[in-house]
This record gives sequence, C-alpha cells and structure tokens, in this order.
Amino acid sequence: MILRYPARLYVFSLLSLLFLSSALALDDEHDEPLPDPACAALEHALDLVHSLNPHPAAHLDSKVTDAVSPFNRLGWGHEGPLSSALRMLPRVVGLVNPLRLVARAPIPDAVRGVLSGVGSLGGRGKAKVGKGRREKIERVWALLDEAEEAGCEDVWAARGDILMFPPKGIDQDLPGAYAAYERLLETSADPHAQFVLGFFHATGLANVTQDQGKAVLYYTMSALQGYKPAQMAMGYRYWTGIGVKEDCMTALEFYGSAADQAYTRFLAGPPGGETLPLSPSRLSDRVGGIYGPHASWASTGLNAQRAAVKASSAIARGETEREVLEYYQYHSDRDSHLYTVRLGRLFYLGSVYFLPGGIGSGGEAVGEIPQSFEKARAYFIKVARVMWPTDHDANGNVAPKKRMSKEMEDSVREPAMVAAAFLGRMAMRGEGQKRDYTRARLWYDRAAELGDREAHNGLGIIYRDGLAVPANAAKAYKYFQAAAGQELAEAQVNLGKHHLARGEVAQAVQLLEAALRHGSPFEAFHLLAAVHAETAQAQAQARGAQGMCGVAVAWHKLAAERGAWDDLDFVGDADRAWARGEEAKAMIGWWLAAEMGHEIGQNNVAFMLSKGVDPFGAGADKALPLWMRSAAQDNVDAMVMVGDYYYNGEHAARGVVARADASIAPPAPEADYDLALTYYQMAADTSSSALAYWNLGHMYEHALGVPRDWHLAKRFYDLALETSADAYLPWLLALTKLYAHSWLEEVRSGGRVKRLRVWDEDGQAGLWDGVKGLFRQGYADDVEDEGDGYEDLSGNGWGGGDDEDIDDLVESMLIVALGGVVMLLLWVRGRWGRIGQGQGG
Repeated sequence: MILRYPARLYVFSLLSLLFLSSALALDDEHDEPLPDPACAALEHALDLVHSLNPHPAAHLDSKVTDAVSPFNRLGWGHEGPLSSALRMLPRVVGLVNPLRLVARAPIPDAVRGVLSGVGSLGGRGKAKVGKGRREKIERVWALLDEAEEAGCEDVWAARGDILMFPPKGIDQDLPGAYAAYERLLETSADPHAQFVLGFFHATGLANVTQDQGKAVLYYTMSALQGYKPAQMAMGYRYWTGIGVKEDCMTALEFYGSAADQAYTRFLAGPPGGETLPLSPSRLSDRVGGIYGPHASWASTGLNAQRAAVKASSAIARGETEREVLEYYQYHSDRDSHLYTVRLGRLFYLGSVYFLPGGIGSGGEAVGEIPQSFEKARAYFIKVARVMWPTDHDANGNVAPKKRMSKEMEDSVREPAMVAAAFLGRMAMRGEGQKRDYTRARLWYDRAAELGDREAHNGLGIIYRDGLAVPANAAKAYKYFQAAAGQELAEAQVNLGKHHLARGEVAQAVQLLEAALRHGSPFEAFHLLAAVHAETAQAQAQARGAQGMCGVAVAWHKLAAERGAWDDLDFVGDADRAWARGEEAKAMIGWWLAAEMGHEIGQNNVAFMLSKGVDPFGAGADKALPLWMRSAAQDNVDAMVMVGDYYYNGEHAARGVVARADASIAPPAPEADYDLALTYYQMAADTSSSALAYWNLGHMYEHALGVPRDWHLAKRFYDLALETSADAYLPWLLALTKLYAHSWLEEVRSGGRVKRLRVWDEDGQAGLWDGVKGLFRQGYADDVEDEGDGYEDLSGNGWGGGDDEDIDDLVESMLIVALGGVVMLLLWVRGRWGRIGQGQGG
C-alpha cells in the first residue's frame, strides 16, 4: 500500500531533516578538539622551524639544476659548435682550476690534524649561520619557553625533535633530546617518544646506560600502540633473539602488522598504488664496497651491474647526473625520439637508474634527480604527437595514426608506443595533471595497439576498477594476461590478486613468485608473505611447527622496509642529510633504521664508525655488533669484515674501559682464529667472495687455527681467481709465496714437511702457468690435461708421467733461482745498512 502525504507535511518533514542534519554537523564540530590556547606559541615556533629546514630537494642542488641549457633563452638551442663550446666551457674551466688541483693534492698528516681541528677538512665543518637565521632560532627558543610556561605539554615533543634532528644553526644535543622525550612521557604515552627512548637504551647513545631490557620495554609499549618503526624493531628482535627469546611467530605478528600498514598506505594511493620511494643503497657500495672496487663482494661478479656500483664507477670517471641529462638532451634536440622518451622516463621516476619490473617498480636513490611530472609529460607529448598529431577528428571520433612512410613509422613506432603508455599512466593517476580516465584509456588503447605491456596492464586496471567504464573482470583479466605474458611484474601481481580473490591460492602463488623473479619490489612480497603467514599459523596450531614462518617474516620485513613514506623513511631522510653534508643527522637516521632491522642502516653506521666518522663519540667498538647484524642478513662483505675483527683480535676491545693511568699499556689483542675461520667460510660458501677464499688460503698456508695444508691453501687461492678475474696478480703473488714457503719449510724440517711441486698436471693452473700467463694471454686456458691414468693420492703433487725427470730438473732450477733471488735481496739489504751506518758516523 502506498501512503500519500500532503505537500505541506512533506516539505515540513524535509525541512526537519535538514535542521537535524545541520544540528548534528554542528555537534560534530564541537566534538572536535579545539586548539589549546597554551600551545599557540608552540604552533608559531613549529612554523619557524619548518622555515629553517631545507627544502625537500636541497640535497640535489649541487647535483642537477636544469637539463635545458640557459642558452635557449638567448634565442638558440644546443645545435652548432658555438652552443656546444659554451655549454662545455664551465667544465673545462673547472678541470684546469688551480684551486681544484690544490684541493686534490695529498695533505700531510700534520696539516690534516690541524685542519681537522678547525673543522675545515672535506667541507664538513660547522656551517656559518647568517644573522636572519640566528634571529629566527632565538625566536624559536623564546616561543618554546613561552609555551612551556603556559603549560603546553606538547612542547617537550617539539624540543626532542629539534634537538635530535636540528635545522642548520642548532647543535644536535642527544642528551637534551632524551631528557625532553622522557619529560613528555611523564604526562603522555606518545609512541614516538617511547620508540626513541628505546633506541637510546638499545644503543647507549646520549650518555645513556645501554640496557636491552629497557629498550625492549619501550619498544613494546610503542609497538602495541601501532607505531610502525617500533613494530619493526620488535619484529627484528624476536626474529634474531636480541634482548628477547627468539620467536618466529611473534616476529611474524609484529612484522605483519607493520607490513599491513605499509600496504594500506599503498592501496590508498592513485589507481595502481602509491608511488614507491626511491630504493636506497649502502654507503659503502657507492665507493665500490667495504674493501674498495674489485676486492669487495659488492662490486664483483653480477653485483658489479648494480646501480650503486655503476654510479661509483661513473663518478670515478668524472660523470655526473647532469652530464647524463645533457647527453640525452643533446640527442633529443636532434630529433632522436628514443632519447626524448628516455628523458621523460628519467624525470618521471626522479632518477637516472630505474629498477627492473616495469614503471611501478620505481628507481634508485643513488641516481636521484629532481622529479618533474611536467617535464616528463612534455617529453612524452613531443614524441607521441609525431604519430598521433591530434586526439579527435572533426566529428569527435578518436583520431587515427598519422600516415607516414614505413621507414619513418619504424623509427618512431617504439618510442611513440612507450610515450603513449606513460601518458596513459599519468592521466590515470593524475600525475602532473588532473585525473582523466577517458584520456588515460585513449592513450592506453593507442599504446596497446602497438603491443606495449604497460598499456595492457593499465587497461586491465581501468576495466577492473571501473574507471570511466563499466567494471568488466573478464576484460581486465584478458589485458592482465597480455601484459603478464610479456613478463611485466605488476601485471603478474594483478593476476595473482585476481586468483587470491577467487580462493585459487596455488595459481596465485605461482604468479606472485614469477613477479618476484621479474622485479616486483613490494606488492608481491607482501601478498606472498600473507599466504605463507596463514600457512605457518595453521601449522603452528595443528602441529606446533612453524613451517613457512621464516619466509613469511623475511618477506613481510622487505615489504615494511620498502613501503616507507613521509616521516617514517629514516633511511631516505638520512641519505638526504648525508648529501647535504649533515653527518650527525645522517648517522642518527641510519642508526634508527638499523634498530628497525634495516641492513642498509646497519651497514652504513658500521662502515662510518670503522672509517672513524663518529659524531657522537660512541666508540669504534659499536661497529662490530652492527657488522654482525649486517652479516646475518647475508651481506658477504660484512661476513669477511667480522672475520677480520676476530682475526686481528679487535673483538677483544669491546666493553674494555679505558684505564685512568695512561702509562699502563692495555693488554695486546688476542686473535680468535676459530671464529675468523667460521666467518670466512660463511662468506666463501656463497661462492661470491674472492677475498674470503684468499683469507682461507692464507690461514691454511700459515696454520692459523687449522692444520697447515699446502694443497688446500692453493685450492682456495685458485678459487679466489675463479671468482674474480681481478684477483689474477694477487693470486700469482700468493702462489709464488706459497711455493717458496713450502720449499723453505721442507728444508727447515729436513724433508718431513713436503713441498708443493711447481707443475700441476691435474688440470689446475700452477705457478709455472701463472708466470707464463704474464707473457702469453690466456695461456692457462690452453693447458691440456694429458693425464696418464695415474692418480696422485699422496698429497705431494704429480707422481707419474713420461717427463717426470725433466719436470724435476726444471723445478729444481726454479727453486735454486728463487733462492738466489732471496740471497741477493738479503745482500742488498745488508749493503744498504752498512752504507747508512757509514753516513750516520
């Protein structure tokens, strides 16, 4: 039955509803907390602090300005010899600048000590502060004092933040920051303050007694309030057993919660997810590794292709990001469409190095440049308009491609396809323009027609989410399949999500694992971790076994670390502070990240402490625990470094208090060869560290912690050469010393210790092959194995063959020659000594 109301009653009811809704809205406004009048001064102080902080791209000011030449404004571009000469003139002047040549000259130790005392070495001294900035700083402190007197409790959080991460002109004061945060916790349960106090107790900084129990207490209170950094810190501690009993399931709970927060933020972004922060890299990798280029695991083998190592090599050659952009711009100005698209991609990502896995994977922080969607769009439009001059014809229909010759179409086809895909992505996500799903589909359709995988994935997102079109799961699936078939990681993740929604876990896992192989840096890790976490929890409830817990924790950890945005990106903030020359702020940021389990943070702090960079006076003994944590996360160079600590006895310095009486010498460090051997062997087991193999060979040669074994020493030296071709000369010198050492030991022992033979007919390159290899390229590769079927089981070298007598004769002659060289060197040394005594008399 339909009830019909009189018109006046209907209007009255409508007005009543409007009045009630207005009243409720007014009540809601009154329910919101009003600004505390006592904190008005604090708000003003925070505004001033914000003005004192560097702008977000300040760390890039010295790297890249504008890639477009300023000479364009004078009426000509990059074409012609005059423009090229003017563009290169500053570089030529810089190369021959006498001040630069003097700055690159070696500094004597005495002078270095004087310069370091006044803080002028390396440009890292205390920066000058202008009058205007000093007045602002004084005003900040006055306003904070005013807020404190007015009873504003939030002033303590502000004081702690300012003293811990001060702007230019304010000294960093960690004890003051600790006191401020501690005072804040007297009246509140601020999770950030709890996390920071836990950090100070965990590290012993700010003159705080190191106490892992208190650190765990503060971290736990903060983590239970949902503070992501504290959740990661507790997850890492339960995963590794630092200050708590190792418990994988508890670690999974903490890391899972942190990763869920990151994933929620990711999904809240534009279609396709929030843009990932640039991927950070270790500080040591930017100089070729802990042990330098060609010696470190970080810069040998496949690792030499990583962006950080490439960047360090480029810097060593004098190349910069500015020059990369100028080179691309030079070709773009000459209508090279490929370079124009590359320029657009660089400005879109904000880095000259991009990650595998597609556009959504992002770029590398080591090659960061100022990101500009506007510039990127301009470059993409320039190329796309060559093939599609207009979007619509006179009738409003989508305009077709421009008619052109086959040769011209072939030259512009791929660049135009990539440009159209980028334009579709930017329109869909509202990057550099307002979101326009219709225009996004137009560009995606054009790129997809040419076969672009990013365009197929973008169309799949449009039809899956119903962006300006009716949602169509079947059509979206088809587009995702087309992109995934071209090994696009983001499309494989989207297919995996489709199967997860249907409960088809096995198919989803296959697709997500494929996405990992093809470079997915975030979403695939989180989704797979969630699947394995559910399996581990079910197994723990059924049988008490943890099953896939370790894998789930590791992948949740990676997702939580990669999904760091805004003020929770401690590694990124520290990298930017380091680029600005703010060492102390960078170190504290990396150390905070290290407590959260970031291997990069652990490695950076340990590396800087080992190099003597210690703005807090923490002591070099703090480096070893961080090296060990980095090594536990599969950093091979860190494993070798920990082995070096035990080999040199430097581990014994941990916890030693300096004596009051300086005349009493401290005890000599005692080496622990067993633990050194363990870490070297751990690194060698990865088959990727030539240095670890060399160290093992040295220990077996000299019987350090192991029985002497010439053959095993030689085998490890040979493995060092096989691992890295750069180890050829050290390998040859080591083998020469090894053979001479074995001969001397045989002579000294009266034949009880057998020497190594110069000839190795077992197929392995010996000393003689190495010597000939210095004069004949690739000699060792030409050596043929002419084995007679005789196997030497004595461990003393080759025992048969037709040319044994000749070999023994040549070997004896070589040994005699080596002995003669040694005697000659001893005679020369004695002669020099007598000459020196005569001059002294």
